[in-house]
This record gives sequence, C-alpha cells and structure tokens, in this order.
Amino acid sequence: MRSAILGGLAAFFLLAATAPAVAAAPAKPLTPDQLSEALLTPSDLGEEYTENEKRYREALDSEAAHTPKCRSAIKALKPLVRSKAAAFIDKDGKPSGIRQFLISGTPAQLARWESAGKVMVRDCAGVKANTKTVRAGITKLSIGRFGSWTYGIRHRKTIPELSSKLTVASDVVLIGTENSVMLLVSNGFFGTFDPGLSKRAAKAAMQKLKDVQATAAE
Repeated sequence: MRSAILGGLAAFFLLAATAPAVAAAPAKPLTPDQLSEALLTPSDLGEEYTENEKRYREALDSEAAHTPKCRSAIKALKPLVRSKAAAFIDKDGKPSGIRQFLISGTPAQLARWESAGKVMVRDCAGVKANTKTVRAGITKLSIGRFGSWTYGIRHRKTIPELSSKLTVASDVVLIGTENSVMLLVSNGFFGTFDPGLSKRAAKAAMQKLKDVQATAAE
C-alpha cells in the first residue's frame, strides 16, 4: 500500500514538472489617462527644460530623409506622431528639445512597429547627401536597449561656410515594450543639439512607462 502511494506521488510530481507552463495573459492596453501619466514632463529632464507650446508633429522632414526609401520609412511613423498622448519639451531659450509620442495596444496591434523600426534603420542609416556647400547624412543611432527592442537613427547637417558646428541634427528613436510603443524625436539647431538627450529621455520615459504598466497590472 505504502509503495503504491509513493508511486502515485512520484508520478504526480513528474507530471507537474514536465507539464508546460501556462503563458501569462498579455498586458491590457493602457487607457488614455494612463498614457498621459506616462508622458515625460520638463522636470524629468532638468530645470533648464520647459514645455514647448508649438506642437510640431513630424519625425523627420522630407528634405532631411533625403531618399525615397528613407522618406517612405519615416512616413510609416505618421500614426505615431498623430497620437494624442504626446509631450513637447524644449531647452529654455534654445532651439533644442525633444518630442515624445506614445501609443498602446494589443500585441497583434503593435507587432508591426518593430518591423517599422528595422526598416527605418535599414533604409535611412548610411544615407549621405553631401554637396559643395553642405555636409549631410544619416547614421544608425545606438543608445542601448530599452524595453523589448530599440531602433534609432541620427540625421546631421552642417553648412561649413556658416559654421563648423551642426546647423541641425535630429535623433529618431523607436522603442517597444509590452503593451506600448514610444517614439522620441530629439533635435537642435545652430549648434544647440544635445547628443546625449535621446538616451536620457529614453531612460526617464521608460521608467515612467514601466511604473504605469506595473500599476495597471495590479
């Protein structure tokens, strides 16, 4: 009798150990209020930053994208820049700052955005548009991995006759995590571009988003 009981227990634990784990249910999309709570504010970046009243909704203009393929890749980001969950922040007194656009959805709804990020890097990074008077081009931007995936590019343009400093520069960074996708666009004109702003903003933005996601999951 005892051996039968022990045998039964052994079989039970063996089945429990080999049974496939039940997958956790995917996180529900965040509500508009939760998305708003996850947005960056000027204070997240420092005392020198303020809200920008101008609502410029474009990742990279057609001239800066340079080529038809890159323009198409940037155009694919249009649904993101139309998001109502958006933040517009400038560095006080300077033509420099960052814009954030945030959306949330089901895994099926968000799946295409990682492909969009890959295409953006593939079709934009490496583009050059140098002339006798202008040096311009786009490179791949690596700021580290945030969330499930991160893709970025950096556009630079310099007019040497005017200044050795960058005339304009822009970062476009796409980040995906759980039930949300974020687009960050950092730029600066006439030597005011901050090359470290995208990474600082991504770090702060991801922490706020994770906090909101954690609260939503409770």
